[in-house]
Amino acid sequence: MTHFEYLDHYLKTHLFYSKSTIKAYRSDLRQMKNHQIEWSMKSLQRYFNELIKRYKPTTAMRRYHALMALGNELIRAKRLKVNPMKQVRPIVHQHIQQREHHPLEETIQMIRHITDPTYRLFFELISQTGLRFMEARLLSIEDIQFAKSTLLVRHGKGRRLRTVPLGEGLVSKLRTFLEGRTTGLVFQSVRGKAINEQSARDALRKQSLAKRGRPLHPHDLRVSFATYLYQTGNRKLLEIQQLLGHGSSRTTEGYIISQETKLQQVIDALSA
Repeated sequence: MTHFEYLDHYLKTHLFYSKSTIKAYRSDLRQMKNHQIEWSMKSLQRYFNELIKRYKPTTAMRRYHALMALGNELIRAKRLKVNPMKQVRPIVHQHIQQREHHPLEETIQMIRHITDPTYRLFFELISQTGLRFMEARLLSIEDIQFAKSTLLVRHGKGRRLRTVPLGEGLVSKLRTFLEGRTTGLVFQSVRGKAINEQSARDALRKQSLAKRGRPLHPHDLRVSFATYLYQTGNRKLLEIQQLLGHGSSRTTEGYIISQETKLQQVIDALSA
């Protein structure tokens, strides 16, 4: 079995990646194979040299991080001794993102109007803990420490475990929601399986369009959570990094949206 065949099978059977992530990673593998790129530093460096000439920076950067993750899997499976991606020069795009800010407190109030109780609590949990969509979707009841008001995140990226705090109100809602259940997934379908990924996303999108006139995505909740902790809660960047499960503080920095600095407005004023 070649590295490509192994990774394709790995992605098809992966439990923790979202469907969109699996689709994107498999596409990256096909592109790599079609260009006859080998898992070697020289071959991969040539590949990314061409990518940055032909594709948007976001595409090249996303593919860089995707192949880095897949290379790490080849190491874990003992198919490679060294991940050649770690020797490839990183792709850096110096660009200030001017994303729309979603005030967390307003967002939580909007979420509380979702009619389905499962999706309502699901997104309320994400907005108040900063969990990734798949981390919340695969959360087990056994991983909630009600006495300590914390939960253990087992399915984070990079196999990083972390413990995050829960607010008293959220703990109370979780107790009521579980109705005495002590095992299994917190959020599950009537068949006892994980809630449908697309249906959950659609519930958030529908509610945000109805209340705010624009769609809201699960990732926006993590960004709002990080921004709230930094600006309103005055928490240190390292603390936010640990809560979000980021491997680098640079990633966390990209989540912080400034409410005060409106760069486009400043630039527009110069050309008035």
